[in-house]
Amino acid sequence: MEKKYKADNGFGNLFWGIALLFLTGFFFYRLRNGEIIWTDLCYIAFVIVFILSTTIKEYAVTELNFLEIRFVLTLFSKNRRIAIGDMTGLKKEKKNQLRIDKVRGFEVLRVKETDMDALIAELKERNPRIRIAWEEEE
Repeated sequence: MEKKYKADNGFGNLFWGIALLFLTGFFFYRLRNGEIIWTDLCYIAFVIVFILSTTIKEYAVTELNFLEIRFVLTLFSKNRRIAIGDMTGLKKEKKNQLRIDKVRGFEVLRVKETDMDALIAELKERNPRIRIAWEEEE
């Protein structure tokens, strides 16, 4: 059975929501004044699709030792997988951000604060070679 952890999408969705409200208001203003509205409809559709395709829903540690990043809508961004065996280190960046150092590069996850410690414990259990930054400082 895979374990799931909720994502914390941050202020990005809030700002895109404000942009959507602004575009909707602009659309109704132009509709009321009898102007051409087709471009506005295209902008609104783009913002809606962009919000849905970049919103992370959850992280799941799968049976096959992958950390899977799941999106609300997988239209443009398929669910990504990070092999747990490729992880070399973990570090808490902020209260809700976890930096995962991989063999090639790194990844920053935005996890709910309540799920952070459980996710770290699960990843550490699956790959004991992972070094945790704050444990080495002590």
